[in-house]
Amino acid sequence: MWDILFFILIYGFIMGAIYLLIALGFSLVCGVLRIFHLGYAYIFPLTIYGTWMFMRELGLSLIPSIVCMVILQFIVSYLIYKFMIKKYLHDELTLLTALLLVALIVEQASSWRYPIQEGVYLETTLISGIVEIGSAAMPAQLVTGAIVGLVLTALFALFFTKTKAGLAVRAISQDIDSSRVVGINVESLYILIMMIVLIPVIIGMLLVGPVWMIEPGMGWHYMTIAILVAVLGGLGNIKGTIIASFLIGITHATMCFVVGEPRFMNLSALILVMFILIARPQGIARSESLW
Repeated sequence: MWDILFFILIYGFIMGAIYLLIALGFSLVCGVLRIFHLGYAYIFPLTIYGTWMFMRELGLSLIPSIVCMVILQFIVSYLIYKFMIKKYLHDELTLLTALLLVALIVEQASSWRYPIQEGVYLETTLISGIVEIGSAAMPAQLVTGAIVGLVLTALFALFFTKTKAGLAVRAISQDIDSSRVVGINVESLYILIMMIVLIPVIIGMLLVGPVWMIEPGMGWHYMTIAILVAVLGGLGNIKGTIIASFLIGITHATMCFVVGEPRFMNLSALILVMFILIARPQGIARSESLW
């Protein structure tokens, strides 16, 4: 019994820290821009297949390919903001439809050019081998990803609580009109958020790419996790996102080690979120605040 509990806590913690990389950006977009960014799913396949495209089609090595992929991500994110979010911010249905289409287009383009039989693999392993913690053994790459997830989340928290730009973002997340009155450049901060939310996802996907399965439709699986974490934590609240990530991670670990059915991981998380939202509709933390 104690061994099972130990496995749940260790694996739940590791997975929860990685889920932070997956969900943090989505939660921030929801909290600052006040939109349910259905297009967020495109970032996951574009990270992997964008890097692979520069390697395969242009013959670049891994690092230059990653740099080109990041530039491409920034360009796509800026265009999404400029021609979709800014234009249709007050037309929610049109905006959500447009964002969803972006994710579908990226998925279908990836599937057409690089079907699953292509065997896409990025050698982004930082630490190979297995890490043993007591009787638990796990890929060292996932442990590395968990550490990076914690560090990056801490940096985001410091940015939003200690820097001038971060405090301005917190201000517009609470009251856009008042922020404009006091001279805050709302549009510049919106663009900033659209850019920085890419960072956790890109880093996370490059870290788990060598360990987890890669296929064109993977964005929807990760999007499900991002939605569950963000909604459970309170849309846009970083503290709530942190707590929710570990709750989802522990729930997934419980399904694996107690129930023995990994196929029920997301189902169990959905049930957990449903019951918590019944008791606390706003989520674990206040969605009106980033921290």
